[in-house]
Amino acid sequence: MAHVCYSLYFTDFVGESVFGGDPMAPPESESHALYEEGVRFGCWGMSMYSLSCACYSTIIDKLIQRFRAKNVYVGGLLFYSTGMMLMALTKSKFGVILFSWTAGVMYSTLFTMPYLIVAHYHACNVFEISPEGDPLPSTQIRGLGTDLAIVQAMVFLAQFSLSLCLGTIISVAGTTTVVVVVASSLAFCGALTATKVLYLDL
Repeated sequence: MAHVCYSLYFTDFVGESVFGGDPMAPPESESHALYEEGVRFGCWGMSMYSLSCACYSTIIDKLIQRFRAKNVYVGGLLFYSTGMMLMALTKSKFGVILFSWTAGVMYSTLFTMPYLIVAHYHACNVFEISPEGDPLPSTQIRGLGTDLAIVQAMVFLAQFSLSLCLGTIISVAGTTTVVVVVASSLAFCGALTATKVLYLDL
């Protein structure tokens, strides 16, 4: 949900909160022109996000080997959370370009770590540990494809859930700045949740 906030509503935030435009203003008005300029500028931020995702994806394996999966997973989510909060506080063009890089780290983390962890469970045939912390070999047959499909389905559940409520949140707050604040908050919650994931020896 934290990532969907950015990917679906980011250009609205830039057009309204950073550039001070109004999408509902008359087409020939200055406010509408500012909004369109902001949306175009937001696309530069999203290109930085894509670039950072590509760069980070090339080194995430090495980071896992050096810092362990848990630190990389939690760290990637906290990095994004911090970037989005700073973007909300600064509301500047510079912030749009700079802090969009954190979104690429988040995207790469989200679409790497869960799948890597599930594959690791299957490779070890361990899906839980005892209260003493010892791995418990699984006695049931589990399909890797089914487990990966369940993880992938969470993406669509996140999109659906956020689409239902974010419009109302923006209306109540009266500003699109709430988009990046919600993104930051959800990423922080995700980081807390990631500390409870079973990593085994990954």
